[in-house]
Amino acid sequence: MGASNWGMIWTAVMPLAVILYYFFRKKYKDQRVSSTMFWQERMKELKASPYLKKLQHHLLFYLQLAALLFCVLGLLGPFSESETLAGNNFIFVVDTSATMLAGSPTHFEKQQEEMKKLAAQAGGKPVTIVTTGASPEVVVRNEQDQRVLERAIDQLEVRYEKAEMEQTILFADTLAANESTVIHIFTDSLDRAVLANKTGQRYQVHGFNESLRNVSIEQFGLSETEAGARGIVQLVNNSEDPLQATVRLSAGNIEKTAEVELEPSMELLVPFEELPNEKLWQATVEVEDDYAADNTMATYLAPPGNAVVIDSSLHELIASGFRSTDLEVHLAESVQLEPDSALPLVTNQSELLDGTAPVLLIGRNDEKAFEVAGEIEAQAHPLFTYASLEDVYVSQLYPPFEGFETIASIDGHPFIQVSPEGDIAVLTDIQLTDWPLYPSFPLFLWSAMDSLSGDAAFLGFFQPNEHRSVSLASDTGEWEIFKDGTYLYSYIEGSGPFISPSEPGVYEVIGEQETRNMIVQLANEEKTLGAGSSYAMGLATTAQDTVRFSFVPYIIVLILLLVAVEWEVYRRGIATR
Repeated sequence: MGASNWGMIWTAVMPLAVILYYFFRKKYKDQRVSSTMFWQERMKELKASPYLKKLQHHLLFYLQLAALLFCVLGLLGPFSESETLAGNNFIFVVDTSATMLAGSPTHFEKQQEEMKKLAAQAGGKPVTIVTTGASPEVVVRNEQDQRVLERAIDQLEVRYEKAEMEQTILFADTLAANESTVIHIFTDSLDRAVLANKTGQRYQVHGFNESLRNVSIEQFGLSETEAGARGIVQLVNNSEDPLQATVRLSAGNIEKTAEVELEPSMELLVPFEELPNEKLWQATVEVEDDYAADNTMATYLAPPGNAVVIDSSLHELIASGFRSTDLEVHLAESVQLEPDSALPLVTNQSELLDGTAPVLLIGRNDEKAFEVAGEIEAQAHPLFTYASLEDVYVSQLYPPFEGFETIASIDGHPFIQVSPEGDIAVLTDIQLTDWPLYPSFPLFLWSAMDSLSGDAAFLGFFQPNEHRSVSLASDTGEWEIFKDGTYLYSYIEGSGPFISPSEPGVYEVIGEQETRNMIVQLANEEKTLGAGSSYAMGLATTAQDTVRFSFVPYIIVLILLLVAVEWEVYRRGIATR
């Protein structure tokens, strides 16, 4: 509260003059008194409260005095001040990465309260809310209703994936209406270098400078040994204090523990020997820190699937197709291929099907091809989830294998078969088809390697909200995702890429007749807490402006109302005379 024109305080003499006028003006009134005794009593009463009597019988006096007092107040120019956000348009960039769950209450909860406070100070100006991630999302756009903004802020959730702040800020820049738009970034910490070269917009970063205690599981791996499985858990103490922790490994009803002590900024490898032959294990570190999202990590004991050995006698388009899928390709002579290799083999030597190595057979070296004509008929199978065989031309086929399942055929003749052990046989040579000219060819090779090198019960490792092509096929075309027995959502084949859940953990992907496990893991960037600060960059000078709200318009209305009432009182007084 304040007044903008204190020089007009002298006008306070006007209501004082009116009071003096009413006090000392003479007004005679005829009154009959029956006797001298009553006259004396009457005079005593008037002398006891002369001024009060005068005031009680003059309503016009009260109204005039009130009007004059409000006039004096209006001339002083009273006002109130409040803070409002600087700018005419606002964009809230909200960090939804896992590190926002640090602290108690969490950084995310604190930022939600800060966003509500700033939304209230926006004063009805449009606000846009954008969440971070690989695919930034607009929650609300140019919203002016404060209740809608508060409801949208309350519904925000941490999505655990990397913030990808630079990408999100570039996206927010495209939403800015003009130079009066201010971008508020709500995060835990943001390096000033990210905004160093951005001078076209105004940025206000809201961060935290507190140092929190954190112990994280950086890596957790399993390997097979002669005495059983061996597990190694890598711990990192990102704190300035020494901490004691308990490392716990579990698989079903099996549990192993180890007590460790971590010095500040210490990395420690915790080995576990002679573990039972279980595939799926989970490591947990029990420690009193301020960030729990990186205290758990799961892994699966599966053979490596990032390399393949190709028979050098095959057409070079096969090696080119595998290289396009980012696999490590090893070329070997036909006589050098080992039937007991740990890596998948790609060859035309049928005798290698008897070995333990997984084999993708393309053609046959023990049979002669025969001519065929017709379209390819493919059955529902994970190998064809993304590799359509429409319009592919095949001129010749080799005889099929007995006891193999036929998953694609031409004119009733088997084209692609799968052995009971999971080996895949493509019964033609690459030079006898135009398949390499189609995008489905490298996709089929990728699906084949995923099938040969992977575990049929394990879908793979994912990061939160990761979009990926996966080999899933069922009769119904629908897969349900569960965690700890609770249904989460469904994935429909062909509806787009598979999107992993946002929260880290072990999940079950259940089809009509098949159940596969998948593991969602935090990115390593989300296992380190950083202390930041709040600052302004770009064209931003102040985060808030001070706005004055004048009471003069309301005082003028009140004065006019008093004048109207005063006139009505005066009119009625004249009418009753």
